[in-house]
Amino acid sequence: MKKVILSLYLCALFYRQILCGDVGPIGSFIRTNLVGHPVIHEEQSWIFDPEVAVRRRKQFIELNGDKGEKLIERLGLGIDGYDEERLKIQRARDEGHLGGLNALLP
Repeated sequence: MKKVILSLYLCALFYRQILCGDVGPIGSFIRTNLVGHPVIHEEQSWIFDPEVAVRRRKQFIELNGDKGEKLIERLGLGIDGYDEERLKIQRARDEGHLGGLNALLP
């Protein structure tokens, strides 16, 4: 009986130390590896609408092309202000090629 009371007392004391925040290396190890930080156990709620992609599909196609080809081209032009020059160089390079592929030409 004394062993049970002693073990309960030690558990309560150790639990109290974990909640206070001033824990040693053993308490810190137990908190991070076994119990986990309190942030991990907080509940989160996310607003999720699965139909938003269906509604925005038309807008994406108008802006970026059917398969995103305009988007890929814009990403390849960069954001440093030299996009017009790069576009001219790329169009001159790809002129006469089937989709820019050299392997399909004789």
